[in-house]
Amino acid sequence: MLALHSFVIEVATALGLVKFPMNTLQEKISAEVRAFELLAAVIEQSCEWFVRMNDRKQVVIHTWDDDPRLMIDPCATVERYYKDANEHLVNYMFHDSQMVAPCVVIANDAPTCAVIDSVISLVLLADAGWPAKQTPNTLAMMRRNLRDSIRNVPHGSTVTEEDYERLKIIDELVANNAYQDALEAIGEHSRQCYTCKGWTDEEVQVHIEPYLIRIPTEEINAYLTSPNDPNDSRFIADVGLQ
Repeated sequence: MLALHSFVIEVATALGLVKFPMNTLQEKISAEVRAFELLAAVIEQSCEWFVRMNDRKQVVIHTWDDDPRLMIDPCATVERYYKDANEHLVNYMFHDSQMVAPCVVIANDAPTCAVIDSVISLVLLADAGWPAKQTPNTLAMMRRNLRDSIRNVPHGSTVTEEDYERLKIIDELVANNAYQDALEAIGEHSRQCYTCKGWTDEEVQVHIEPYLIRIPTEEINAYLTSPNDPNDSRFIADVGLQ
């Protein structure tokens, strides 16, 4: 259903009315309408997302996870793309009482398909547990093991950008079953937290636990027979071999 206003066409979609410039090709509009229907169906079947209405009576989608929580505005994404040629998804991440807008770019093939396809891809990534290889780096914190590790930071301490990069490397090594390299990286990160941040042994152990519980016990035993640094055992052994 189309409604004509000055210089825009207002189109009814499964998630609300969306405004397109008057010169938008009908085939583009039809593709977006079909994609909105698919997105609505995917969200309805998902256990990771819920919907809310914004001030414009359009549906925005949120992850059930609370910290961080991701919000995507599909209608605003489409409107901004066709009006301003802005190739970024309208999305916001809420973490520790702060809001950021992660840089997530619409897929390169969007001009030949629907912009909403990129939103559908993100919804499906959440359903799949935010796999490391497919998840944009700007959304890496949505991966559960990274979130759990970052949450397990002692009160009054912080995770720096350098820490965050080390944690991402550890996550990727574990995901690729490169357990010995992962344990070496965990040991290095643990020593950094202990010496540079002043964390206690127990605080370091709680912080690294989300990674160690994903590593087979025999791999941990093998590493501890000849650790990269003798101090690694004080952090890894008590957690990984419980």
